[in-house]
Amino acid sequence: MGPDHRQQTAPEQAHEEFELELVREVVLARRRLDNVVLAALTLGAELLEHDSERATAMRAAQILEQHAVDESDVTRDPRAALRRDMVRDRDRARRLGLSRAAGYADSEADRRRRKRTALLCEVRADLLEVVRTCGRLRYDHVAFADGIAQGLCAATDKLVIGADMETYRAWQRGMILKLIEEPDGEGGPPRVMATVDAGPGHEPLTVEWDSPERRLALVARMARAGISPVVICDRLLADLSVSSPLRFSMR
Repeated sequence: MGPDHRQQTAPEQAHEEFELELVREVVLARRRLDNVVLAALTLGAELLEHDSERATAMRAAQILEQHAVDESDVTRDPRAALRRDMVRDRDRARRLGLSRAAGYADSEADRRRRKRTALLCEVRADLLEVVRTCGRLRYDHVAFADGIAQGLCAATDKLVIGADMETYRAWQRGMILKLIEEPDGEGGPPRVMATVDAGPGHEPLTVEWDSPERRLALVARMARAGISPVVICDRLLADLSVSSPLRFSMR
């Protein structure tokens, strides 16, 4: 991560780059196809309003421009973009009655969980971008460290959004009593639930491991121990890249 950080081996880096490129191309192809269909439907609904081929062609060009794919979003974090598209496709299928779960509305807990997962993916993408940007300053140790510290502060601010302070304080104590897996109702990977000590006079809390509160507590403990922002950022990135401590589960 920093100037002295151990780099990936050439085969590992090549495999990672190939996988990201493959995901990127899949997402872009899906989005382009979706947008072309939407553009065609939009133009088809307006055809009777155009009285000449020239007017139709001009409107078609305008509609295609409006439905152009924003590639920067996909390039920044291809995996997160693919996850967002999959969630959108599931929601669309549910609305159209094409999903087995069409008759059941999402619970508030499910929506909140998806939102938190999206937030964690966004924070990870932000930190990766900070590392890539600061990498150009690796020979200027002071500028590199300052850039990482600023990026870490911004990422921490995002983690605070929507965090439950009671859960955060429980994670701060660092007392994990038990870890279990719970199956995901939608057929996805199981979720890891942790039972943590809530302090004297309180019953233990059962909370989700893959959460902003645990990451905030991790950053706070390392900062109190005097660990440098560069090392904290490296540790946080590694933690955000794995959603379960019980199985190999890279984001």
